[in-house]
Formats: sequence, C-alpha cells, structure tokens
Amino acid sequence: MKTLKISGIAIILSLLISAPSYSQSLLKKLKKKTEQKLFKKGDQALDDALFGDDDNKQGNTGNSTNNSGNNSSTSNTKGEGLVKEPPDVLKNINDAGQAFDVKNYGTAKYSVRQAMLGIEMEIGNDILESLPNSIDGLDKVEAKDQVTSMSYGFVGLTMERVYQGGDKELSINIGNNSALLSAANMMLSTGAYSTSSDDQNYKQTTFKGYRSVLQFDNSTGYTLSVPFGQSSIMVVNGINYNSESEIMAAADNIDIESIKQKLGEQ
Repeated sequence: MKTLKISGIAIILSLLISAPSYSQSLLKKLKKKTEQKLFKKGDQALDDALFGDDDNKQGNTGNSTNNSGNNSSTSNTKGEGLVKEPPDVLKNINDAGQAFDVKNYGTAKYSVRQAMLGIEMEIGNDILESLPNSIDGLDKVEAKDQVTSMSYGFVGLTMERVYQGGDKELSINIGNNSALLSAANMMLSTGAYSTSSDDQNYKQTTFKGYRSVLQFDNSTGYTLSVPFGQSSIMVVNGINYNSESEIMAAADNIDIESIKQKLGEQ
C-alpha cells in the first residue's frame, strides 16, 4: 500500500479551522477525502483499523480499575472539577500524523476523531454566539449554554440556549436529534387535526416558510418544532407564555437561515 502523507489531512482540517464559518457539509467532505487518501479500494483491514467501531483493537489489556470498594471515611472538600474545553484540533492532527507514521492506528483513529470533535464543538459554539443575548425581555442564562457532540459520524451535534425572566422561560434546542426529528415528521406526515383538546394537543403550522409543529401541554407550555435541511431540527419551548401568538413572536427572533448555513444544511 502507498505511504500516506498525513499532511494532506492537516491541510484540509487547517482550512476548515481558518474558514470564517464551519459546516457539517465540509466535515462530511473531509471524512470522504480522508478515507480516499487513507485506503486503496479493498484495504478493508486498514479502514477498520482507523475508522472502525472497535476501539479496543490495540493497547487494551483487558485490565480495569474498580473503585467501588473504596471505604474511606474522608469526604472530598477540594478540587476545581474538570476543565471544559473542546479538544485541541491542531494538536490532535499532529498526534494523528505521528501515530500513523509508526502504524499505531488505534491512536491515529482516536486523534482524528478528537480533531473532528473539536471542529464540531466550534460549529456549536459559533451558532450559540449568533443567537440574541435577550429575547422577549428574557436574558440568556450563560451558565446553561450547552454544546454536545457525538463526534465521528457527523450526527448528534446539539446546542441549547435558555432565556429566563420572572416566571417565564424560553429554551432553544438545535441540532441533529433523530428522536425529536422523527416525532415532528410523524406529526407532519399524518395531517390529522382535532378540535377537541382532549384528543390532540398539537397542530401543524409554518415558521418562516418551514412546515412545523406547535404543541401545548399544561405542564411544559408551548413547544415549536421546526425540521429543516436534511437532518436538523430546532425546538423552541416557552413556559408561562400566554398564547400561541406570543410564543411564535418570541421564536421569530431566531435567524434559522443563518443556523442552517452554519450547519451546512441545504
């Protein structure tokens, strides 16, 4: 098999990092180009080594540490907790190149995945930063900003922003959530509607041109679900909102087209 020049991967990833915006479509292209560079057709063994699901092919001795038997009577009262920073993309690219040079495919695979995870976290943080600092008189709760990524596979990237004020709360969830997307699409596809609130607590509507679902629950308030692109959804939940028009007006402050572009959705 021809020797891989890992610098090709570094160049592609570096271009992504330096670009003014990040997109999952570019990440998908990265994955495809990386696989094409790494493997000749038929090199399934190496494919599995770098991108397979088995992370225990190398360096796993089967040993584990069990701390459940710790009977210490001393309680921990110190410690700052864990540093919440995304993976260093450039460092992981370099680590992947060094590991691949010595055929340490397990470490190379891990480092490539960490680099991709770092880029996805950048996408999520960029989207959160693009959201308004306040909506409908409610201020964002910065401590509740959250970005979650399942890393390799380019699905499972989710972002959450919460706004609060008085007894009202508005939360925005955006990302590739297959469960939420499936539920919304099912309600959109049925086309059913009932005038009895006992029979149905949702209805179809539109949000900035997108077919959407609006629900109401006595406990959780209003929930607007807006599928967009090929695989993304935005869910806006409003607690203690007085009416349907009020929650829709609050949601109107969100620039879904900008979010769509940042995610690389068509």
